[in-house]
Amino acid sequence: MVVNKASALVGTLVSMYLLNPEAFGVAAVAASILAYVTLLPAITLSDVLLARPETIASRLAPATRLCVVTTALSVVSLLAVGFWWAERFSDQGIWHACLCLSVRPVGELLLLGPQTLLRARLDFKRLSQIDAIAQVASTAATVVMAAAGLGFFSLVIPPGLAVFVRALMYARVAGANILQIGRRDLAPHSTRELLRDYGLSGLGQYVHGGLIMSPPLILGAYYSTDVVGCFSTAFALSASFNVVVAVGLGLVLQPVFARMGNDRSRQQIAFVRTCAVIAAVSMPVCVCQSLCVAPVFRLIMPPSWSSAIIFAQLLSLGQSMYFIVNPAMGLLKAQGRFMAFFIWQAVQLAVVSCLMVVCGNVLSDDGVGVVAIFSFYHIVFSPIGLALCIPIGDGFVSAIRQVVLGPLAATALALTPVALAATILEVSGWRDLALVIAACGSILLLYPKSLRICAPEVYCEVKDVVFSLLRRKSSNAPQQAS
Repeated sequence: MVVNKASALVGTLVSMYLLNPEAFGVAAVAASILAYVTLLPAITLSDVLLARPETIASRLAPATRLCVVTTALSVVSLLAVGFWWAERFSDQGIWHACLCLSVRPVGELLLLGPQTLLRARLDFKRLSQIDAIAQVASTAATVVMAAAGLGFFSLVIPPGLAVFVRALMYARVAGANILQIGRRDLAPHSTRELLRDYGLSGLGQYVHGGLIMSPPLILGAYYSTDVVGCFSTAFALSASFNVVVAVGLGLVLQPVFARMGNDRSRQQIAFVRTCAVIAAVSMPVCVCQSLCVAPVFRLIMPPSWSSAIIFAQLLSLGQSMYFIVNPAMGLLKAQGRFMAFFIWQAVQLAVVSCLMVVCGNVLSDDGVGVVAIFSFYHIVFSPIGLALCIPIGDGFVSAIRQVVLGPLAATALALTPVALAATILEVSGWRDLALVIAACGSILLLYPKSLRICAPEVYCEVKDVVFSLLRRKSSNAPQQAS
């Protein structure tokens, strides 16, 4: 999955040379509209099925038929809202982008059955390999189309087609029909239970995705399309690492937690260990990103993208607290606590969206206030997600120490000298290059030592994971050679 995201990152950087911010803005607005009209995405139905692995065979066909209905509603709503938005803001490009994106919900419907079966088998290696192939092909197509002068079409057509490629390859590997709609009737109470869980899980995922996709719509309502393009590109760059983590954990943790059944204690221990290891890696990487954004943009990016620097800096800092979200979502879904998941996400959406709208109305700062609110809401709501999984009187304080305070102190100890140097030294090409080298060197050389001092338990966990991966790699090498 790192290879997968690295290819997407390279494609984004190349596309920034070939396309202007307005093209990225049109694509971002269309993607946001799709996120808002997709009330019950197919992936959440997969999560519902995986919460009870032993019943997947009997529930998959009825679930797929249900998803056909929700997919049709999503496509119709996307086209209607896209047409209205294009008329309201006199930008027909948004309508055309929505038309291209309308194939994506259909592809995700086809993903449902094969992806659910592969996740239930814990066949994550095949899943990630197929995703990497589809992502590399999508990135290559985006770059070729952008070079051919197709503008925003190069940003919306390849990702939708890549979903169909993934569905076909998943079905081939899983040995399943790509669309499982055969008759497999459930008892009335089982049908009602499926609808209830799908509704709660789907609405929770909907408001989670709605919050992530709300800034382009809010920025588009108050500022120019160029500002939206700068934000969407800054978000793609700043979230590159955490997207790998989020997608990986979303696929892996929920079925793994579900395999633990009703053993809440075992689930909580696994949850805290997961969050601690991810925090130890993601916190320093995200803070390092924030320090390196301005130097890298000045060194290699066109001047037209200079407005994206402050957005990328703010978003990178905010991403350093995002790592709790996906493990918490996975645990709540595995435990069947779809109502708690929905309430957590709904409160988050209401509070953050209102604050962003207030900033858009009050401030004339080219969107910096809106992006700042969106960047730092994780500082408040990620610990709330942790508290939902680890009750206050059941190890929450210890979890905060392992998951947040220890890695945060280690990150500050390793990167504070670089941050001070970035503030004091005059801007120049050599200074920018030296800051990037110093930040990366601090992560590789100083951070492990500071983590060992500030969070010895977490350091041991990370070391065990690294050594385990190295041993597995070395044991696989002779087999591949033979």
